[in-house]
Amino acid sequence: MTGARSVVLGAILAVLVAVAYQGVVRLVEASGARDQPAVILILLLAAFLGVLTAVGTRMLRLPGATAPTVLVLAWTLVPVILGAIPSEATAMFAGDAGLSSGQALALATATVAAAVTLGVPGERR
Repeated sequence: MTGARSVVLGAILAVLVAVAYQGVVRLVEASGARDQPAVILILLLAAFLGVLTAVGTRMLRLPGATAPTVLVLAWTLVPVILGAIPSEATAMFAGDAGLSSGQALALATATVAAAVTLGVPGERR
């Protein structure tokens, strides 16, 4: 049951991370930041999103590799799946299969942030 629980909760986390990332990108675009400041803001917010994913993974007591896996799925697979659903609600969060350089950098930053967070020892019993 633990494997199925990890898969289901990981899938839910991946969808939430994909939606949150698109929200972050739209928020930065709406702020009027251009070029360099926009990339820096997105990187910082993506790293924070990676830390939140790692903390959520720990809180749900999922295996340690779940957080980086969720981040990779959220940036690569979930937008493509949401794009395949013919609905205006999912079209806002849809994307294409290819990562832009900014997305790839944000993914790497968030994955490293999640891995570092998971590397910090938890509570001792």
